Amino acid sequence: MFFMFLLVKKAEWMTTTCNHALYAIVDVFTQYYDILQDILLSELYDQLHWCVQQDNEQLARSGTNCLENLVISNGAKFNTDVWNKTCTCMLDIFKSTIPASLLTWQPDVPDSPNSPGSKHDTIIENDMSISTEDVHTLANLTCFCHNSRENLMMQFLMGSNADARSLRRSNSNHSVQSTVSQDSREHKIPHSKVGSDHKLFQGLLIKCVVQLELIQTIDNILFFPTTSKKEDAENLAAAQTESGEASGIDFNQQKEDQGMYQYLDTTELFLLVDCLLESHKFAKAFNSNHEQRNILWKAGFRGKAKPNLLKQETQSLACLFRILFRMYNDETKRSTWKDIEDRLIEVCKDALDYFVSLQSDSHRESWNSLLILLLTRLMKMSDERVSIVSLCSKFGSRGGGVS
Repeated sequence: MFFMFLLVKKAEWMTTTCNHALYAIVDVFTQYYDILQDILLSELYDQLHWCVQQDNEQLARSGTNCLENLVISNGAKFNTDVWNKTCTCMLDIFKSTIPASLLTWQPDVPDSPNSPGSKHDTIIENDMSISTEDVHTLANLTCFCHNSRENLMMQFLMGSNADARSLRRSNSNHSVQSTVSQDSREHKIPHSKVGSDHKLFQGLLIKCVVQLELIQTIDNILFFPTTSKKEDAENLAAAQTESGEASGIDFNQQKEDQGMYQYLDTTELFLLVDCLLESHKFAKAFNSNHEQRNILWKAGFRGKAKPNLLKQETQSLACLFRILFRMYNDETKRSTWKDIEDRLIEVCKDALDYFVSLQSDSHRESWNSLLILLLTRLMKMSDERVSIVSLCSKFGSRGGGVS
């Protein structure tokens, strides 16, 4: 009972005191950046990385939000070494939050010697790995002894239209509710197994949220918040007119916000591209694995439909396209244009091949804004750089299109 008491208090401490303190630390660090960056920046990045690895939805979100705030507020002062540390931090977060078990999880066979106790015992053991210092600290935090809330953010796997970044500092206590029917599962599965699956699925869902959050964080850092959403809206409006102009928007003269893009060199940008590509490939592999998605759905990892990672699949690729097309038209990166072109052609080819192979109408529709972005960027390229548009002929010959 004492350890369960500590676990409840630890969860509440993460959601309240730790969460609020994290924002305050970043604010102070930003105010005194010139003095503190040589002393504490690496430790601060380590702390943000630790936050996103915890089984706490709000703290994980806050970790990525604080990383975004830190870089946007101070990025103009970063030198090459600091930018390298920053990109490495994002890469580490990406790798540590890939929900790999989504592709491999299988229900335990009934009456198996290893089922379900061994998995459950392992999870409980990991949950109770609290240091002596944590025990003393948490024991004094009696004011935070409340019932911890569930954080099964199922809507992020259900193709929900809810904005993955809507939880900000102003509503830090908000939590996405699960649509899993616990009662129906308890009639078929032992309580210990239900508890272990609940804990495992909760951790996987948090990783999926962090992936989405970090994709948006990279986009916001490079191009500033709302820029990409505004571009998507303008592209859609232009695509719905014959002239390429809509609502007073000059389609051919559209300008991009600089963001932090201008401060990163080609190596650092390629590092971010690799992160996004890895995230996209994982989401695509999961969405294509209908058998595994059915297994998870039947196990209780579900909502109104089978779980999917459509938003991760499309948003990661959209951010990747924005980076590569921006680099491909950047005169300061002329010396690396050939490498950029090779990557761009490979990514475009794979994306179009994948799209025309999709059988589900809803899956194809989720790609509409992504395809509009791709085709718009191709149309905006200068005539001497437009050889890459030959990809579109292959796309059209195979029956693809944007509805």
